[in-house]
Amino acid sequence: MSSMFVFIVILLLLAAVFGILGVVLKTALVITLAILLTIAFLSLFAYYWFRYRVYRYRRELDRQSRSS
Repeated sequence: MSSMFVFIVILLLLAAVFGILGVVLKTALVITLAILLTIAFLSLFAYYWFRYRVYRYRRELDRQSRSS
């Protein structure tokens, strides 16, 4: 874990030396936000899908209990 941290610090220092640190940070921010938005969208989709499946299951149970 420590070697990975050192590697990231060296990359950031190199980016600062070559004057592209702003671009690197903006790109990292865009990637992070894209991942977070994807997780939020998938979570919302899963939540509504699960609610719909529970609704269908309950409706089927009601239909079976009324018919018997």
